[in-house]
Amino acid sequence: MENTSYFVASKHKLSTFFSLIFRSPTAYHPLLASAMSRLIMQNQGNRLFVDQDENNVQQLLRMMNSDNHRLIEQACSSLSNLAGDDLYSEMLIKFDIMKPIESVLKSPELEDPVSVLQAMATLAYGSDTMAQKMLTPDVLRSLEKLFIHKNPEVQRLALVALGNLGFCRENRHILVTSKRLRELLICRTATPEPRVNKAAARALAILGENECLRRAIRGRPVPKRGICILSLDGGGMKGLATVQILQEIQKRTGKRMHEMFDLICGTSTGGIFASALGIKSMSADQLEEIYRNLGKVVFSEPVPKNNKGASWRNKFDRLYRSSSQNFRVVAKGSKHDAEKLERLLQDMCADEDGDDLLIETAVKNIPKVCLVSTLASVTPAQPFIFRNYQYPVGTPEAPVATSESSGTTMPGSAATSTQVGCKRSAFVGSCKHLLWQAIRASCAAPYYLDDFSDGIYRWLDGALLANNPTIFSIREAQLLWPDTKIDCIVSIGSGSLPTKARKGGWRYLDAGQVLIESACSVDHAEEALRTLLPMHPEIHYFRFNPVDERCGMELDETDPTVWMNLEAATKDYIERNSESFKNACERLLVPS
Repeated sequence: MENTSYFVASKHKLSTFFSLIFRSPTAYHPLLASAMSRLIMQNQGNRLFVDQDENNVQQLLRMMNSDNHRLIEQACSSLSNLAGDDLYSEMLIKFDIMKPIESVLKSPELEDPVSVLQAMATLAYGSDTMAQKMLTPDVLRSLEKLFIHKNPEVQRLALVALGNLGFCRENRHILVTSKRLRELLICRTATPEPRVNKAAARALAILGENECLRRAIRGRPVPKRGICILSLDGGGMKGLATVQILQEIQKRTGKRMHEMFDLICGTSTGGIFASALGIKSMSADQLEEIYRNLGKVVFSEPVPKNNKGASWRNKFDRLYRSSSQNFRVVAKGSKHDAEKLERLLQDMCADEDGDDLLIETAVKNIPKVCLVSTLASVTPAQPFIFRNYQYPVGTPEAPVATSESSGTTMPGSAATSTQVGCKRSAFVGSCKHLLWQAIRASCAAPYYLDDFSDGIYRWLDGALLANNPTIFSIREAQLLWPDTKIDCIVSIGSGSLPTKARKGGWRYLDAGQVLIESACSVDHAEEALRTLLPMHPEIHYFRFNPVDERCGMELDETDPTVWMNLEAATKDYIERNSESFKNACERLLVPS
């Protein structure tokens, strides 16, 4: 990658400054180290200049062995700012990063190890390989002592560092065996300092100590009658039908979705809804307002097709937009600019408390939420579950495969490792991503939007594998609450077309259309459920999905007339199925 640093590319004298710092131990001075830390933090080019040479990394580690506490702080700050790159992590492991870290943590002279803990937390979060290397018995003992440090910020950072170490599956299996650690974390959730409470609860969530977490945050207990699940299909702007059905349920029950359901699962558009209803605790009316605005902004609202009174300027603008979209599909492979969607999602998902990671939302008294996406960076493509929870201790998780071409570790299939008679295995997934990233990955519909990548993995729309995610939601509930029955499942679609004769056309185009219809069908999952659920009569299953000619619309449709037709079809459907809605709502209101 090209070095874009002003100081390096322009041969500025500060490039000599970096060389001096990293080649002469006599230059180890707190002020110089502080300047170096700021330069690394402010500029990507400077970071590249520093971590391109193994000698630079060695010198940073030597600074941590200094007797000068200020110098140690600045060296740790630099290490934190350089973290996240796999090559850099390999160098740190090669030069035994843990030796200076353990030395600093044990030092009785360092009264305020904030910088060291920040470096630990950042390094552990950036790389599972690094996290696994960092978790030693001495480090764990040091962190446990810091949980009760006199400085609340030290307590918080020690808990954050422990949680980040727990993102690594191998570390998690070690940490959950410690009864002492569990008791310490539970104790820390009861301190009078809110930041410490939250960090301790976060660590419990990452370790999968879900029942301990629930008690700590005084969350709603698992209902004795069983789990209630809400499953939401994909469908693009057809999701307005889903919103209308949700509004009907909310009106009849007088409650919002997060108050009635223990698990909310969604695919694509349903993933947006699941996040808004479950994590953001929105009402169905708030959801409608946000989704209409999202559709208009992302899909470039056109003039209504049947508007004969439209001015020539509007007609020309509509023609221009259509031509621009066609050109974009050819040039970039997608019809719409995903950056618009990403900005909207970032605004919607921004948390005033800074709880932007999926797992960090678990410290709030909200349902479990999962979003289904398609992991496209492996062969064959796999379902990928973004979730705001960790599985309980002992849950078999999907294996990790290695890419032969790049050496990059890739998630494998849960199914390939499951033997007959073994416990259910979790699907490949993550609770470590940002909420907006999870939504974006779940609704990366081919042709309409670009795929989504975090630099390691690449995702496509979850509808390609599970447009109706009900079966996935059942599996997640079984993994989360293995000893609790499922009482009620409410599955909501976004409308389907009735079956009719296909018009004759070019057979290759017909074949392509059939493949798309088959991949995105919601009926296959419904047929499987209708076949299997009668074997479990204790489960109350309700499926709401209008089937009407007026439901035939493009995923990116923004014509108000077409929207009104869809809403009219959904209204008629609700009226015809009033008894089913009544039964579902009565079941949801049964006391726990």
